[in-house]
Amino acid sequence: MNSNRFQFKRVGMLIGRAFQQKDKTMRNTALVLAALPICHFLIAILASGKGPSLDNRGNMLTFWIGAFFILSPFIFYNLYNHPKKGLPEVMLPASVLEKFVAMQVTCIIVFPLMVFLFLGGGDALLTTLFPSYQSGYAIAYFFNNKVTEETFLILFLTMQAVFFCNLLFVRRKLLLTIVSFVIVNSLLSIFLVTTTSVTESLGYFDAISDDVHVDVIEGGLFEIFKEENPLVVSGFLFKLFMVVVLPIIFMISSYKLMKTKRY
Repeated sequence: MNSNRFQFKRVGMLIGRAFQQKDKTMRNTALVLAALPICHFLIAILASGKGPSLDNRGNMLTFWIGAFFILSPFIFYNLYNHPKKGLPEVMLPASVLEKFVAMQVTCIIVFPLMVFLFLGGGDALLTTLFPSYQSGYAIAYFFNNKVTEETFLILFLTMQAVFFCNLLFVRRKLLLTIVSFVIVNSLLSIFLVTTTSVTESLGYFDAISDDVHVDVIEGGLFEIFKEENPLVVSGFLFKLFMVVVLPIIFMISSYKLMKTKRY
């Protein structure tokens, strides 16, 4: 009989099972990722006689890491809540929490790591073998220039929203997710524009002196404690809600969906 206590061993087995179930997809994905830097390298050589710039290679690595990070729920768990094809997942001898943790770890860490290993590794191999054609490493460029707290939090929010939509919708998941994103973003934009216009018309912006320059978007999460202006504080609170509170809400909602799903 299986213990009801949370076990990391079962989480590891669930992660391994996810890869085993998608073994063909994983092999094809690994081959494509490994081929990308080679194709990029050959095209650049044929076009200009020299390898692609470090900036281009770093941007390509960044794009694919972000894409895999966001779309991983669709790739691995698109059938989880299917009325018939999702039954094997429900019947697995593991708790809902263990399944949820395994799914999160796979989407957040394991799958994006493939991009580092195969695309980033292929780039590093080409740089090592042909230093006269291309210099620098895309992985180093990524960590030095692209990895920021702001970027990660936005990607994490987007991935958790996709994760939730993947569990919420049964069919046409990608289409319904895109439609949902468009509707929510449109409503949010209308709300922000309306709120800003009303606030400005009431003269609240007059309280901000000309020598105050605060970038809420680029500011740290806890810059709020350094500000006294209510409008600036409101901006930081909104940012805190979007990049910290909202992802947690999505995670809790996803777990609730998994726990209450009936087949």
